Amino acid sequence: MLCTKDYGLANGMIPLGSCTMKLNAANVMAPITFPGFGNIHPFAPKGQWPGYTYMTKELEQQLSAICHYDQVSL
Repeated sequence: MLCTKDYGLANGMIPLGSCTMKLNAANVMAPITFPGFGNIHPFAPKGQWPGYTYMTKELEQQLSAICHYDQVSL
């Protein structure tokens, strides 16, 4: 009887974001507020964001090595 009170995918759809939308600590979220990091326009030309490319590629390589994957894409 207790298992029927639990809500899961077997009973219906779980609302979008219910498992991923968690409260993040302020110190974890702080970097996205840095002017040089958080204020770049999404459609900025590639020439204006070489650091982002470097940072993204390096993070992909690090995650790939840590997780033992051939490749990781962000």
